[in-house]
Amino acid sequence: MTDSAPIAVTVIGGYLGAGKTTLVNHLLRVGTGRRTTVLVNDFGSIAIDQDLIVSNDGTMIGLANGCVCCGLSGTLMETMSAIRNQVDPPEYLVIEASGVADPGPISHHALTPGYRLDGVVVVADAETVRRRSADRVVGRTVQRQLNAAEVLVLNKLDLVDADSADALKLWAHTMAPNAVVLGAVEAQVPLQLLLGVHSESALARLAAVDTLANEPHADHETWSWILDAPIRRDALESWVAGLDEGVVRAKGIVWLVDDPERRYALQVVGRRCRLTADRPWGDTPRQTRIVAIALLGAARPSAPH
Repeated sequence: MTDSAPIAVTVIGGYLGAGKTTLVNHLLRVGTGRRTTVLVNDFGSIAIDQDLIVSNDGTMIGLANGCVCCGLSGTLMETMSAIRNQVDPPEYLVIEASGVADPGPISHHALTPGYRLDGVVVVADAETVRRRSADRVVGRTVQRQLNAAEVLVLNKLDLVDADSADALKLWAHTMAPNAVVLGAVEAQVPLQLLLGVHSESALARLAAVDTLANEPHADHETWSWILDAPIRRDALESWVAGLDEGVVRAKGIVWLVDDPERRYALQVVGRRCRLTADRPWGDTPRQTRIVAIALLGAARPSAPH
């Protein structure tokens, strides 16, 4: 341990496909003004989120194949200890939790020596969050995420009409009574509203939570595919359209026949699909890597081809 100032920690949570990685990218592009480390907790065996995050400064550390608020909590503590004990540690740590994680217990790690909690930010998909919160399988997970928020970002407001947006904001205040509720499109939120949100009252509330009282996550399973040959855009779109309705999220990096020199980022939330051009492959091996996250019992598709 050094005598340096404690590292500020912001935990970013929210259900699958809400826009957490988009928010982290926004934060990194705008810049925090401090040396920043981003710790990513992917859900699944392929750490896709690490490839989807774009960072020109600071450091990113990924924890794959689990959830840091339960099975990987030891690994999270060890990683945070290593970060804290670096010769030149960061001033700011952003933890992007997996889509099924409860950000409340994760934030307790910021109460350990050498750290201080800066805030708990939860991102919600404006179009689907109310339906997800009432779902008999995933509803409790979504509700716990919302309740943990100090800042709740209602993302993708462009997908709902004005009346629905107003009703959603009123509902959000009941689900996240201790949070500042912000609307956003593409997770574009002023950083001054995300950073430095922590208060003594919030610390007292978090400290009162029983960290051992975590409920199991809703039952999800993950599937992954790695393809070493390029795929046609129309074939990929047909594959997405044929996914079982139990698939709640898919994401990946794609090698397209149509544009082989650049990699493409695939984002699928429910029935919505977006495929956007990313950076050139450069020296990176060209391959398609996709992860899908589904409710137990959903039909697993064959690999796209």
